[in-house]
Amino acid sequence: MLAGCWEQISHAPLMQPSSGEEWGSRSWCFAREGQLVSRTIACGTGGCDGWDNQRSYRWRPPFLALSDVDTSADGKTQTRVWRRCRVQFLTRDWMQLQNCEQSPDPWIREKRQRRARRAQPQE
Repeated sequence: MLAGCWEQISHAPLMQPSSGEEWGSRSWCFAREGQLVSRTIACGTGGCDGWDNQRSYRWRPPFLALSDVDTSADGKTQTRVWRRCRVQFLTRDWMQLQNCEQSPDPWIREKRQRRARRAQPQE
């Protein structure tokens, strides 16, 4: 049930950091062999930033574990860790992550046509 791409969209105000309101979207594509490709766009009053990331995941229903890095208080040491979330599927195309450091906002499965268009090179 987890395979494929999922999108999470938030509308202003997502949160209010010291720099002002932020909103945006992110997508996670669960690939074979435990690879997760993510794309994030975050916007605020000063414009938008975007970034891609690739990391490992483990799927042991109903738990999803994501590879991450903990940084020491002094910023000098990094330790690889696994962050575990409980995944709840309310429908086949709607999921929510619970009891973890990720947003509890719902994730919606992306339609295949949208993924295909995004994968094509832009002219």
